[in-house]
Amino acid sequence: MSSKSPVRSCEDVDETALSYAEIKALCAGNPLIAEKMNLDNEVAKLRMLKSEHRSQHYRLEDDLLKRFPEQITSVKERIAGIEKDIALYAAEKEKCVDVQLDAAGGASASSKFPGMTVGGVFYAEKEPAAKALLESCKGVKNRLSDVPVGEYMGFKMSLRYESFGQQINLLVRGAMTYQIDLGTDALGNITRINHGLDKLPERLDGARSQLENFNRQVEAAKLELVKPFEQESELAEKEARLALLNADLNIDGDGGMDVMNDTENRDEQRDDDSDEPDEETCDEDEPEDELSDDVRHGYAYTTERVPQAVSAKSKPSILDGLHSFDSSKYNGAPGNLKPTERDI
Repeated sequence: MSSKSPVRSCEDVDETALSYAEIKALCAGNPLIAEKMNLDNEVAKLRMLKSEHRSQHYRLEDDLLKRFPEQITSVKERIAGIEKDIALYAAEKEKCVDVQLDAAGGASASSKFPGMTVGGVFYAEKEPAAKALLESCKGVKNRLSDVPVGEYMGFKMSLRYESFGQQINLLVRGAMTYQIDLGTDALGNITRINHGLDKLPERLDGARSQLENFNRQVEAAKLELVKPFEQESELAEKEARLALLNADLNIDGDGGMDVMNDTENRDEQRDDDSDEPDEETCDEDEPEDELSDDVRHGYAYTTERVPQAVSAKSKPSILDGLHSFDSSKYNGAPGNLKPTERDI
């Protein structure tokens, strides 16, 4: 269904149906046909492996020419964008540090809320800003596009409603965009935003690791492309042997010896055929052999002519036995014939 040829596959039953010549050879017990059937299966598997090897090379070439360059470019752009966002967040975070001097001349630093703009209104305090952000989430449901909501720590904020999980997400956009899940706790949402921005270095490490992984895949693909099919010689050898078997067994019907005969019987048959006279080249004027009266009256050959009546395969039939009948060896009238001791 995927238009590919994986190694794990199943052939249709009709494709393995035997031909008439193969059935004849199986009935004759020819060992060559068993070898041919085994070679058919082995060659089919090797050809499938070679096809998969070739398809894999095509996929690797496409990856090297298109997919890997696109992915590497995308990861590099994400790395550069995260680095810019880390620098922006670090600069904004320094502005939130409040240094105070005590009476003894000591200094203490504390973090203050940097302020947040929600719906065009700037909130310097944390609690009203968190409540305004939570209130703006109520009008986001059933909206098909992102809804801009404000700005925080130099990042643009927008809201997105996910209908699948019925969840409202906050999109924080700098050079890159980061998704943060919002809850029902107003102050907890501010904490989630801060934690999401604090994890920018972890995102940067993940992007760099992904870039290294793509580079390793590129090198591995280049090495794989230069590798030939490991079983190429075995496939060529078995294909050559299968072609010889098909020609020897006359599976394709191109002529040749009958598949009912094995190789030993074929040599004997060729010798026997060479001794037989050619009927088409016989002289029509050659005189006939002198036959006895018994033969002319439909009886049989004498015992001296029996070997000539035996077939070339040395297997006399019942008809040959009747032809070898000699009435002169029997006593009595033709209707009451008794075999002599010699014939018994």
